Amino acid sequence: MKIAYLLPINIEKYGGVLNKVDSQVSAWIEAGMEVRIILITSNRNTPIETTALGSLYQRGVVEVHYTREKGLLPVDLLKDLAGLKSSFSKVLERLHDYNPDLVYTRSTQYQPFYKRVGVKYKLVLEINTDMSSEYKIQALQSFRYFFRYLYFILTNHLLLKKVAGIAAVTFEIEEKYKDMKSGVFPNSINVGGYRECKKGTTEQRILFIGSPGMPWHGVDILVELATKMPEVYFDIIGISASEFASTVPDNVHFYGYLNKSEYLPLFEKARATVASLAFFRNGMNEACPLKVREYLACCKPVILPYKDTAFEQKGYPDWVLKLENDKEKILSSTGEIRSFLEKCDEFNLTQQQVMRYVDVEYIEKERVSFFREIIKKNV
Repeated sequence: MKIAYLLPINIEKYGGVLNKVDSQVSAWIEAGMEVRIILITSNRNTPIETTALGSLYQRGVVEVHYTREKGLLPVDLLKDLAGLKSSFSKVLERLHDYNPDLVYTRSTQYQPFYKRVGVKYKLVLEINTDMSSEYKIQALQSFRYFFRYLYFILTNHLLLKKVAGIAAVTFEIEEKYKDMKSGVFPNSINVGGYRECKKGTTEQRILFIGSPGMPWHGVDILVELATKMPEVYFDIIGISASEFASTVPDNVHFYGYLNKSEYLPLFEKARATVASLAFFRNGMNEACPLKVREYLACCKPVILPYKDTAFEQKGYPDWVLKLENDKEKILSSTGEIRSFLEKCDEFNLTQQQVMRYVDVEYIEKERVSFFREIIKKNV
């Protein structure tokens, strides 16, 4: 089976996604698939060799296509929308040369390029979030986000018309595509690619990884929680203090953006980790974020204020503290959190224990079987 993975991405901003793609594709190759990653990016100053895809790039699995931008203006995207020759035209030529059995891509918005791909090839779309709800929330932040939401509402049906299958990361998301061929494959990670961290220092420290401009991460709730737990230190990665408008208590430290090699040492200090605290803001009750997979690969207990698909499938172990997906209930859970932090030293969590929930090998075998079903359909 030949698979082309279309990957339009900001390689400087989304290191976690690149980690996932690396582990996914490596598992497909290990399973006997022939894979080509077609990376589409405007980031010309970051060598691919320095990213999570560096190893696959050096093996010839990754080919790179650079798009042009002028300021905030996506030149190649606008050319594609206007039917003019662009970087996306070159990608189509390369797909023709490669002639894959199936084309795979992540959550995206409609553009004529994807229509042309879907007409000629079996196109499988990985859906990682409820894009409609997420874009609707962000639409309030700026005119740019407002027009993105409007464009999504008006054109998403055109994209779905050309999609042969949906690979949803949660059951909740799959339900929105029940009239299409679909499967549920929670986000996974190459657990063996991380080191088992020590139990942490004697300090009570909780670690969080997030991104700016994403209200469902609930950083404001985390800071408010910190004011109620002054004896606990909260380390927040991915967001700078300058990006957070409210007053920050002394027990909260914002690190801003850190790459993987920079933030992994902070896992050593953490007694526990915490996942996004506000999925209720975009109407979600279930998710499976990549950052939680990293927490677990490093053998850190997790505070989880929503349903995680992997645990919904296989049960919640004692090293996961399940909280309600509700702001007030999270803020009133300080007693449960304190008790959980005290127990963390007793868990002795190992990678072997977490593999059945999040390891790439287990989950990608099921995804490859789904690919075979898609290819056989209407052949």
